[in-house]
Formats: sequence, C-alpha cells, structure tokens
Amino acid sequence: MFHKMRDKMKIVVFVVLLAMVGGGLWAAVSYFFGGATGVSTEAAAVVATVNGQPIHMYDLYRVFINQLQQIEAQQGTLSGRAYEAVRYQALDLLVNSVVISQEISKRNLSASPAEVDAELQRIIDLFPSEDDYKSQLQSAGLTEEILRAQLAEEVKYNKLTQEIIGGIPVSEEEIKEAYEQVRTSHILIRPEGDSEEAWAAAEAQAWEVYSQVTPENFAELAESVSGDTSALQGGDIGFVPRGATVAEYEEVAFSLQVGEISEPVRSTYGYHIITVTDRLNAEGEDFEAARSSIEERVRSKKGEADLEAWFDELRGAADVVIMDHQMKAFERMQSGEYEEAVNYYKLAIEEQPNDGYIYASLGDAYYELGDMEQAIAQYEKATEIYNDYELFAGLGDLYRESERLDEAVEAYLKTSELAPNNIWVQLAVYQHLAAMERWDDALVVEERIEAFQAMQDEYLKELSEQEEQQEQDAAEESEDVAVPEVNEEPTEDTESKVGDSDLED
Repeated sequence: MFHKMRDKMKIVVFVVLLAMVGGGLWAAVSYFFGGATGVSTEAAAVVATVNGQPIHMYDLYRVFINQLQQIEAQQGTLSGRAYEAVRYQALDLLVNSVVISQEISKRNLSASPAEVDAELQRIIDLFPSEDDYKSQLQSAGLTEEILRAQLAEEVKYNKLTQEIIGGIPVSEEEIKEAYEQVRTSHILIRPEGDSEEAWAAAEAQAWEVYSQVTPENFAELAESVSGDTSALQGGDIGFVPRGATVAEYEEVAFSLQVGEISEPVRSTYGYHIITVTDRLNAEGEDFEAARSSIEERVRSKKGEADLEAWFDELRGAADVVIMDHQMKAFERMQSGEYEEAVNYYKLAIEEQPNDGYIYASLGDAYYELGDMEQAIAQYEKATEIYNDYELFAGLGDLYRESERLDEAVEAYLKTSELAPNNIWVQLAVYQHLAAMERWDDALVVEERIEAFQAMQDEYLKELSEQEEQQEQDAAEESEDVAVPEVNEEPTEDTESKVGDSDLED
C-alpha cells in the first residue's frame, strides 16, 4: 500500500564541515537550543519538557528546518507527508541534547578557550589554506562564532564520553593496526551472472590474467580487463585502512609486501588480483605524533556499545513529557498504541483544522485499528484540503482494499495526474490498474509513461548534441591556435646543424 510505504528516512545532519566525531551531532543540535527569548507567544509555547526543563516551539522549529534542509540536500525535496516524521526526529534530537546537557552540567564539565582554539585549529588544518577554510565556512552558512560554540559543546561531550568509556583498554597492536594503511591496485574479474558456471568462467579468466600480470604491466592489464571503475586509474584505489574493504580483499592486501601480486581472491564482487604499491607502517615520527588520537579513536569505537547502553539508561530515566499533540500522536503510532494515537491526532486537528496531513495520519491510526470506514473518511478529508498525489494514492489503496473499485480507480488516476513526471508513481499506478484489470484506465497511465520516456529521450538527445558541440568547439579552438610557420629555406646556421645531425647518423 502506498500509505504503508513510508521509508525509514536516514536523517542526515550537517556536522560542522564533516570534521566532527562522537558528539558532533549533539553539538550541532545544542547550538539551536535555548534561543526562544523574545519571540512570539506561539513560538515560546512549550512542546516538551525534559526533567522539567522546557523545549519551546521555537527550538523545535529551528532544528526541524535544519534537519529538513540537510535531508533534502541529500535526498531531494520531501513530500509533505514526510514532515511529521522529520519533525518528530528533530524533537527527539532536542530531547537527547537536553538529557546530555543536563548530565554535563551535573558533572561540572567545561571547555576552556584554549581547548576550543585547539579544536578549531584542527579543523582549519584540514583545508589547503585559511582562506579556503573561511570560504567553505561561509558556503556552509556558518560563522566562526557558531563554529566555536559547537566546538565548545564537542569538547564537553568528549570529556563526558571519556568519563564513561575512558577505562576501556587499548593495546599497542590495536593502535598500530588502526594506523596502518596500504595503497593497492586490483584487477577485478566479475562473473557474468550468479550461476556456478559464470563463477567458474570468471575464476578461469582471473587465473589466465594472473599468468600474464607483472608489476610492469599491471596498470595496463587493469585498464583493459578489470571490471571495476578503478580500471580508469590502472586499478589504483589509493590508500585504504583496515575495515574499508570487504574482508577477503583486506586480508590479502595487508599480507602483501610492496610490489607483490596476489593470486586471484574471491569476494562477493568477483575475483581480485591485488598488488600493493605503497604502505603506511606504524613507525616513525608521524605515527608517534598520531598515537594519542588513534588510541582515543580506537577506544571510542570499542566503547560504542557501552556508551549507547549508558545513554539508553540515562534517557530512559529522564522524565520526558511531550505536550505537542501531533508529536505525542506520532510517538504513540511508533509504539503501537493506536487508540491513544487517534485521540491525540483529534486534538491536533482541533488546533490545526486545515492541515490535511494530520487527517491522513489519523486515517493511518484508524487503519491500524481495523476501522476501514474511518480510515477512508479521514483520507477523503485530507484530499479535500491538499491536492497531494501521496494522499490520493493512499486513498486509492484504502478504496481498493475495501473493494470500492470504481472509487479506487478514480483516486489512482488522480494520483497519476498529480505526478506526471514521477515515473515510479506512474509505474505503481499502472500495476494497480492492471491488477484490477481496468485496461482502459491503465492505458491512460501508459500514455503518460510513454510521454515521460519520450521527454527523457529528447533530453538525453539534447544533452548528447550539446556534448558533441562542445567537443567540436574545443577542436576548432585547438585548430585556431597560432603555430609558427616553418621556413622552407633554411638559414646558414640551420644548414650547418642539419648537416652535423646527418653526419652523426
């Protein structure tokens, strides 16, 4: 069903120029919290409390917008139906932020200016120059003041995690393994299918290539026969640490010496012939300088489960009261308390009677309770308010499940009409109509699919013509470059040089 197809969205939050670890997410959210002073009464409304500490509508709105921008930057524009889940995720992040902030205050943890300066310099050092750092900071919509505030929260969070997992031992071998990297190239022979015969043929080809390969011709062979995109670089995939590749590849790669070539190694991708072109060994000044940070990183990795268990206990003990009716209803939906969800969605509708998506959510709650009549009624109200293809798709599903086929067809055709350039929606609607054997209606959707494909073909054709024109223009510009003319009558000096050259031959 369309209305049951809400994917678990991967919430992507901007974490300070992608340079922060550990508490970066909390630090970024913490900056948005607590700015409700001097705003309107509505914005100052309390949406939740954590151990008595309020979270205001203003705080929720700021984090929600930030979340939404980051998700859409990764996944494209979200539908209105997805906003409820993003809003709840924003509230959940704020609750977590308050829980952690309260624990930090309880333990009297702080960040000194010197500690913040050191973290800031660490980020600046990641960029080619300070000017580049400032440019990227501006592009990210941040100021150094905001960045420093987030870094201060990061420092505090790191101190907190060290108090929780700082006693976890890290061995010398673990530190060395975390530092070591190998630069590898490989030739990948992929099987043409999943059958045993296809894998056997790939293995035979891999051994044939192995019989020919040498350090000198490795790159050439990779370019000509490898089935991996790295073939364009002669098979080179650069430096890789442990854990960055599939286990079979890693085991062999780290066992090879520089210049050594492995026998064919099978992985889920096919057969690899691997060579190591360089190694970063755990020794020397660079290793010693990085030792402490590597040890901290390894300890954090080992302590992930302990830290998660600690936080789950801390969060579970917190007195969290959600006052926003829609968010409370969504929470009840996630926990399977559908009757309570219905009650809270009704209260949310009283507050926001013109929000069609709340009606749809109420319809979902009724559906889970098995009340198909009320589920349909709520979706019908939702479609009266919003011309959203997802709402009509959900309504069509409900009609079809209730065997109200004519109404289902009408809703599906409206879905198709509202999403003419969404090929996946068109295909789904076509499949539903075909399954109902409504061929005349399916033909309408089929024509939309064909129109979309024709539009795509035309776009690709134009794109190809533009590329050809650009290549032609580049070739003409190359021909227009001035080339010095050759003097057909050599000077005396030229005759002398030519003569000398001929004698040498």
